[in-house]
Order: sequence, then C-alpha cells, then structure tokens
Amino acid sequence: MMKNILRNLLVALTVVTSAAWADATEDLGKLLQPLSSLSGNFKQTLIDERGKVSQKSNGNFSVQRPGKLRWKTGEPYAQLLVTNNKTLWLYDPDLEQVTIRPVDERMKETPALLLGGKVEDIRESFDVTLKEGVYQLAPKNPKAPFKSMEIRFAKDGLPSSMKVRDSMGQTTEIVFNSMKANPKLSESLFNFKPPAGTDIIKDE
Repeated sequence: MMKNILRNLLVALTVVTSAAWADATEDLGKLLQPLSSLSGNFKQTLIDERGKVSQKSNGNFSVQRPGKLRWKTGEPYAQLLVTNNKTLWLYDPDLEQVTIRPVDERMKETPALLLGGKVEDIRESFDVTLKEGVYQLAPKNPKAPFKSMEIRFAKDGLPSSMKVRDSMGQTTEIVFNSMKANPKLSESLFNFKPPAGTDIIKDE
C-alpha cells in the first residue's frame, strides 16, 4: 500500500478557455519561481476509491531545483525515495531492498518533483486552472502517472497541501508543515548508498 502512495507521487477538469489556463499557469509559476529549494514535514493520507481512509503516515522531505528530491516516510510504513534528477532510488528498510531506475521525462511530471522542477515545464506538461484559491493541474500526457492534482498555498506563499488522484480512483492527500523556503541543502541528500546486505533491483 505504501508503494501505491509513492507511485501516486511518482507515477504521477473543468473545461475553461486557453487564456484562463495561461493566466493560472503564470500565477502558479510566480509562486514556485522563488523556490530554488524547499524542505519540511508532511502528513499523508491515502483514501481508496470508496472514500475510506486506507492508510496514514508522516515524514519529511527536501526538494531542490531542478528535479532533486528526498522523501522519507516514517513508521509504520518506512520508505525512502531519493532522486538526483538522473537516478531514482526507492529504499524499503523492512524488506532490505532498493529499486534503482533512471529518471525519464514521465517521472519529471510527477507531483512531488513539480515542486522542484523547472517552472517552464509546467506550461508544457499541465493544463492549469485556479478555482477558489486552489490550483488544479491536469496532465497533458495521457500516460502520466496521475489523473489530476490540486495544490494549495499558505499566506506566506509556500505550498500548504497537495491532493493527487490516480487512474484507479485513489486519492493521496498531503499536508505540509514546518516548511522552510530556500534552505541550503547538501548534495548528499539527493544521492543514496544502499546499506551493506541490501538487495538491489535495477529497473531499466
């Protein structure tokens, strides 16, 4: 189940005029543009297709433009996702297993990486609308790893929550807290060396 949540992050409207799309995209870009890096904590909830909560977890993350991400989920579903924009590692400490795969263009369209991606990629990859203070993003690519996404921002201009819906009807809700804008982050955060004895699976 935890892998489903991460898949929603990695894997992953109302009809309006193209002019409205352009305005919303520009507004979203202005909010993300000043953020060369971002870190904080999160609470994550997975809701199944029937609207029932199937899992809750929490953790912390660090993201840096372009495309670098460290997403650590705590117990009881401990997992670590790390990418340096070229290679992605998904580590499961309980299974003592890490999956390694190259980062392709499809992965760069996923929700978590959007926060640390290039602003100009938003216009290329998503149709964006703004409704009641919520940015709604629909992937232009029909093979994108998620169906739709919503982003809310706090008064300080930092992301406060995300909601991601996948093609199976599941929804992942993420609430951020203790956010820091543009922290100085070590490059070591975005690389991963498997502990001794870890099973390595290469997914190429």
